[in-house]
Amino acid sequence: MMLSIPQYLDFSCTGKAKEICDFFLELLKRKSEFLYLHSQQVANYSASVAAKLGLSRKEINIIRTAALMHDIGLLSVPNSILNKFPYLNAREMAQYKRHCIAGCSMLENMEEFNSIIDLIRSHHEKWNGTGYPKRLKGVNIPLGARIIAVADYYDSVINPCTAQWEKKHQEALQELLNGIGTDFDPEIVKAFMDAIAPGKTLKPVHVFPKAEKGKSKVAAKKIAEVPTKSVYMELPPEQNEPATQALLSRVAEDSGTETYEPSGTPTIK
Repeated sequence: MMLSIPQYLDFSCTGKAKEICDFFLELLKRKSEFLYLHSQQVANYSASVAAKLGLSRKEINIIRTAALMHDIGLLSVPNSILNKFPYLNAREMAQYKRHCIAGCSMLENMEEFNSIIDLIRSHHEKWNGTGYPKRLKGVNIPLGARIIAVADYYDSVINPCTAQWEKKHQEALQELLNGIGTDFDPEIVKAFMDAIAPGKTLKPVHVFPKAEKGKSKVAAKKIAEVPTKSVYMELPPEQNEPATQALLSRVAEDSGTETYEPSGTPTIK
C-alpha cells in the first residue's frame, strides 16, 4: 500500500535546512534506491498518523522531516550488511544498530535540526524498553519516534529490500497488533490503522491452516473409533494369581493353545 502525499518535501524549515535535507536524500538515493523510497514512504505514513492524532501543522512537519531523515545513519553502514539484514551476526548487528547515533551525529551541530535529533535517535526504541540505543520505555520515547517506529516497521515488511521477506498488508497489520504493548505504542498502532485502512477490521490469522486442523481432528476421531485388539501375554511367576490362571485356562480350552504352567513345562489340552 503506497500513500501519495505530494508535499512530502514540504519541510518545517526552508532555505539552508531544505538544501541539507535534499543533499542527504540524494546520498541515500545513490547508496540505495530502496532506502530513498523507504524514507519517503515512512514520511508519508508518519505524517498521516500525526494528522490522525490531531497534532498541529508544525508538529506534523517536524515528524515528517524526521521520518525522511531517520535512516541517514545507514550511509555509514556497508551495503554488504544492509543486503543481509535482518540475518546478521553479532558484529554486523552491532554495526547496524549504530546507525541511529550516526544519523544524530551528522546533524547535531546544525541548529535547524535540533527538533528532530531525538526522533532520529529513538526510532528503534520499543514500548517495553527492549529497543536501542538507550532502551527507553513507554512515554519516555518521544511521540514522533513512536510514530516513525510503526511506519518504519510497516513499510519495511510491505516493501522489503528483498522480495523473499515481503509480507501482505493483512499480515503486516496483524504483526503490528501482535506488537502492541511490547514493541509499539497501542495508541499509535490504532491511529496508524485508522489512517491507512479506515473502517476495516482485521480477520484472524490462523497459525495452522483450517484444512490441516480439520484433517487432524478427523484422524483423531478415526483412531478413537478403531476397536482395540486383545493381546495375551504369559505372566511372570510372581504375578500368577488364581483368577488370572483360571482365565488363561478357559482361553486355552476354547482355542487349544498352550496354558501357562509356572512350575513345569507347557502342556497341550
